[in-house]
Amino acid sequence: MVQTCSAYGCKNRYHKDKDISFHKFPLARPDVCVKWVAAMRRNNFKPTKYSNICSQHFTKDCFKSECNNRVLKDNAVPSLFTFNLSIKVKQLREEEPSRSFPDTVVVFCDHNYTAEDSSTQKKRIEQLEEQLENMRKKLKTMQQKCRRQERQLKRLKRHMLVKHKEGKENGHVYRAFPGMLHLQNILTLKKN
Repeated sequence: MVQTCSAYGCKNRYHKDKDISFHKFPLARPDVCVKWVAAMRRNNFKPTKYSNICSQHFTKDCFKSECNNRVLKDNAVPSLFTFNLSIKVKQLREEEPSRSFPDTVVVFCDHNYTAEDSSTQKKRIEQLEEQLENMRKKLKTMQQKCRRQERQLKRLKRHMLVKHKEGKENGHVYRAFPGMLHLQNILTLKKN
């Protein structure tokens, strides 16, 4: 199926030698899709999964470059259209003679509707930095606690070995735990 542009009056079709890309309607994101349809100003137009708009209806700042492909930004909206105003005015008179609509539609592609303002972003950055600092402090505390426990474990092992040796010398068989003899053998091997 050859890709064609759904914009009114646009006759662009896909051809490998043309530097025109075709972009499907964002059906999965209804809020953006509604803006695309409104920008096109086509009566009773319902996009399908096969509907496309060519790259000539988007401004340069609507694109991001990925691996030499022309990819639209997430919330890009087409804004470059050539409307036949005489036909549009005639249709408006027939449908609703009491209302008047502007002949031009201004669609901004700067995407401010998704970005937070700079003061909100600064506050969020400060919160995240504070959170990061708190997490670093907690990590340092946990590392210190771990080192203290390792030192205490070593002291207890040494103490148990001393008690075990004293018990052997006195003729007592003393085991603090089932693996004590095994631990003693390992420590003896490490010393040698």
